[in-house]
Amino acid sequence: MNHRLMAIECHRFIREHMQLLLRRVQEQERCTQSSVNWNGSLMSRLVALAIAFVLLTGCAYGRKIDYAHSYPALPAAPTQAVEVQVVDMRPYVLSGNKNGTFVGLTRGSYYIPYDVNTRSGQPLANDLRAALLGGFERKGVPAQGAEAGATAASKPDALLLAVSVHEWKSEAAIGEILTYSLRAELIDEAGQRLATAQARGSDRVYDHGQAGQSALASLLAQPTLVRAFGGEVEIDSAQNEPAQDAPVRKAAAELFIPRLGRDGVY
Repeated sequence: MNHRLMAIECHRFIREHMQLLLRRVQEQERCTQSSVNWNGSLMSRLVALAIAFVLLTGCAYGRKIDYAHSYPALPAAPTQAVEVQVVDMRPYVLSGNKNGTFVGLTRGSYYIPYDVNTRSGQPLANDLRAALLGGFERKGVPAQGAEAGATAASKPDALLLAVSVHEWKSEAAIGEILTYSLRAELIDEAGQRLATAQARGSDRVYDHGQAGQSALASLLAQPTLVRAFGGEVEIDSAQNEPAQDAPVRKAAAELFIPRLGRDGVY
């Protein structure tokens, strides 16, 4: 059953129970004062149910997150201009199960999952590229975007920072976490790989902008990148080594997602 049908069924279930409670309230109107007290109790429960339903479904549906302004802090300014490329390698995006704008899941009533997308409406890769460019620019480093198919820097005085996103997904129910897996390669104008780095994590989210900023900063702070950005160039001997990406262990946040409520992306 898809998400839309699940939502329709749950809405119907709640509506039927609200109607049942309303009939019971109306029946109690002809009873004694003690019954009137019970009537008040039922009405309170009816109102609470309606409010909970609106809050749970309204807050979950249509949620969006801004990662384009999650400018990461750099440990040191690179000595050359930087061209930034970001490619989305998340398996559920490559398979077409999710759009490139997908950044997570949140659950409303009955744990119905709703997609969370980028606030900009652009693919996540574009938002993360914008965030990285903003981080370099704030450090006073000349930076520009590179095409997704670029395999080398466009000029001798520049470096290509090629970032692949193997995981980036927030998950929210009662608590919320952001799980990410990033890989970066630093490439010169001749197409030689000067450094590689990986950053993985799964952390409790209190502010999405800061969570995205921390994830990107952790990648840029990897020692291999820091040394290469500082001019300590050592050609990577494993030029053709394939990227190795293991699953990330998720944070133990209070998600409370029952097994039957999972949809394959959790």
